[in-house]
Amino acid sequence: MTRVLAIVGSPEAGGKSAAAAEAVLVGAREAGAQVSLVELANVEFGDDLVRALEEAEAFVFAAPVYRARAAFPLKMFLDRVPRGMWGEASAPLRGKACAVVLTGASWHHFLAVDELRGVLASFFATQVLSPGLYLPSEAFTEAKGLSHEWAEVATAHGAALADLARAVRDSKSLRELRPLA
Repeated sequence: MTRVLAIVGSPEAGGKSAAAAEAVLVGAREAGAQVSLVELANVEFGDDLVRALEEAEAFVFAAPVYRARAAFPLKMFLDRVPRGMWGEASAPLRGKACAVVLTGASWHHFLAVDELRGVLASFFATQVLSPGLYLPSEAFTEAKGLSHEWAEVATAHGAALADLARAVRDSKSLRELRPLA
């Protein structure tokens, strides 16, 4: 069974980014994956979190966008994740499937998805689901849940991520690609 881990890099737990990640996980679960979610606002970076990364076969990276970039907690987290380079003993993201899910106040920052996709693909050698998912405020209800239309889009991304994870797992060539530098 494919294991999908969502990492929510929001400064506060329980917000729109967590709701978006949970909707993606619904699709992954419906596609047969085992899913779990970690909100960086609630955990410290350490061995337990690295072990969870190593055990997962696919990831959902979710965060709000502030000033055209994913929120700082996600960047700080990725800065600490080993890549198996320059003496690092592990590379828990390398050769695994990832989905990018960003939330923002308006459509003005949807291209932030591309920046995070580039970091995951080039720096960590992951296989990133395209086109990524950007959810503006209008995608959410007043209770911070996704509207029905956007929930369907998110669950489709989750099912596609589960499919991508299986394809990557079954491809020795994709799993063995290395970061650019």
